[in-house]
Amino acid sequence: MKKSVVLFLFLFLPFICFSEVLINEEIEVKGAKPTDRLTTLEFNPGIDVIDDAKGLSTNFLTTKFYYNLQDPKYNVGIEVPLMRRDGNNQGLNGLGDILLATNYTGTISKQFLYGLQLELKTPTASKSELGCGRFEISPAAFLEYSFLNGFFVAGGIKYYHSFWGNSDRATINKMRIRTNFGYISPTDWWLIVDPKLYMDFENHARKELYLEFEAGFMFRGNVAFYLKPGFHAAGSWHSQDWNMQLGIKFFDLI
Repeated sequence: MKKSVVLFLFLFLPFICFSEVLINEEIEVKGAKPTDRLTTLEFNPGIDVIDDAKGLSTNFLTTKFYYNLQDPKYNVGIEVPLMRRDGNNQGLNGLGDILLATNYTGTISKQFLYGLQLELKTPTASKSELGCGRFEISPAAFLEYSFLNGFFVAGGIKYYHSFWGNSDRATINKMRIRTNFGYISPTDWWLIVDPKLYMDFENHARKELYLEFEAGFMFRGNVAFYLKPGFHAAGSWHSQDWNMQLGIKFFDLI
């Protein structure tokens, strides 16, 4: 628990340091909506607490790069996880499974958008415990509606399926239904409530409701900071107790 408190303070430090210099009406919020397609470089450290009572947790740092193609409706990306898993006083360091992604955004009306996504997770983990040992494909689709007062709502569905690799590893066959209830300020900050319902079809259709929150702000027009805590809210599937993430995202570097 002491480690968790220290990590929380570390993740929250940027919000404290920059709190006096955020008032800037010319800064536009970027990247808060799921339909935003931008060239970004992101560093995402965090902690997943699997069992707080037993001290089981995973600390991680994921580097994400997404490139907006010439057609602004498309972008492609790669996510590289560097991980240290702690549990029962044992540590494990190395590379996790690299994720490749492509995204498309379409327009129904000026305020009503939709998105399509395809992700491929590759079994690149340097140690078997840091990855799933199989290729995993994840198609997804979502809708987003923006209100004139800065609020927006989005909902989507995503399917995860592992299809080739180490036959001894567990098969992934699950679905996620997700909603975003968000507010973007006229200046430089945003808030999002993000409930997610997971359904595991391989294990008697067990379910988990996981609730996350996101608070972020823009700094100098091309840097975003966000804090994202979450916790298990309900369901027989209990993948973890809670998590905490920090995101630092740079826009349009190339």
